[in-house]
Amino acid sequence: MEDALKKKLTGKDVGMTKDQVKKLETEAGVQTEADLAMLSDTEIKQYSGCTPVVAKKAQASVQPKEPAADPKAELDDGAAPSSAHVNGFAQQLGIDPMMAMMFFNGTLGDDMDLSSMMPISMVVEGYNPKVRNMFLMAMGHFERRFGVPIVVIDSNGGINKALTAEYIQSLEEGHDPMESAIYLDGDGEPYELIRVGVDAQSVYDADPLKPEKALPKNDIGTGRIKWKGVPLEVRQVAYYAVTQTKELDPSNDAHLTWLRDNVTKDSKRLMFHGQAPKAIAAYNDAARTGSLPTLRVMLSRGPRRKEIMPRRRRRPAGLAADL
Repeated sequence: MEDALKKKLTGKDVGMTKDQVKKLETEAGVQTEADLAMLSDTEIKQYSGCTPVVAKKAQASVQPKEPAADPKAELDDGAAPSSAHVNGFAQQLGIDPMMAMMFFNGTLGDDMDLSSMMPISMVVEGYNPKVRNMFLMAMGHFERRFGVPIVVIDSNGGINKALTAEYIQSLEEGHDPMESAIYLDGDGEPYELIRVGVDAQSVYDADPLKPEKALPKNDIGTGRIKWKGVPLEVRQVAYYAVTQTKELDPSNDAHLTWLRDNVTKDSKRLMFHGQAPKAIAAYNDAARTGSLPTLRVMLSRGPRRKEIMPRRRRRPAGLAADL
């Protein structure tokens, strides 16, 4: 057997003993890498007496290396990832390339827990909603497996990668999805969930009186109500008063005047006890079940996923988040 092949097989990457290498040479007739490449890992194990893992490593050591592309490189819109992209992704995450290919082809069972096969935190860490690369593609596959939004964002619209990885991990382990697109952390604090491919920085405060619309930069909404710095609980009660209990009507000048006179940074939700008591009750019910509205909307910044974020026209068109 060639000295270079002996050195490769007994090296740390394969781990055969000298006796096992000698058996391959004498019993299987292996002299060159080409000879070894003709044997399956089962045959290598049979002739050498090594373990199945060592046999697989020996067989893999003489196979031609597949090309690998940078998994962070941007893919053309609509283009499927090549085998080189999948190999690069697998190498960076330290996972089996064949398993990665099955994952991207959608041939892994929906009931299979991928958290033991793929470092989810590394997938989330590489994810950027603005770049269509292998990490965004992987996140999209996770989302399709579960059928719910999986990206957790902070109040400033930034991606909370730790909680996103935690949520995906819990879904892979079989836990039920969160309701109302709200994720609750270990302390019960609510975070909004958005879909993969949506730029989290395009999420804005909604107008409580017209929650499908984003507040302008000056935070002055319908009826010239100034919402800047107003506590979320006040905005939420106003939302319930308009959308559910109908105790407030955005087209009623008297109602708008009352809001302009009473809504301030120091307001509390109990300010509605005379004007909208049913809305306060609706707020309390939602608070008990953890289903309070986030009052956030998403606006397009140019589509990477047209089915989620339609192109912005001359007048910005808001797409409401789950409320």
